[in-house]
Amino acid sequence: MKTSTKVAIGLSVAAVAGIVSAAIVSDSLADVIRHKKNRHQVKKFVDDKFNGNEKLMSVVDDLSDDDLDSLMNVMGKIKDGRKQISVYGENVKEATDSLKGKLESFIGNVL
Repeated sequence: MKTSTKVAIGLSVAAVAGIVSAAIVSDSLADVIRHKKNRHQVKKFVDDKFNGNEKLMSVVDDLSDDDLDSLMNVMGKIKDGRKQISVYGENVKEATDSLKGKLESFIGNVL
């Protein structure tokens, strides 16, 4: 095998190893950034809703990354539930207004 072929193969292997390393590092870096963002959001929530209670802040500091992920999932589900409740509330209000109008027209027709 020629020396130039060996060098080309060596450079190719090094390039592939570099790309794989960069992919692994960027994936783990993305996880670290996501966890830091989640921790910051939870701390902001505690600061806003509980006036920065020190005990709660220390609990947030002690939570693992998995615990924070679970907490963020719960908060997301609560937000989705609030949206659904507001939609249902509007539908109930519309149905109530419609029924009220029908009853008023029925009573007006009977009298």
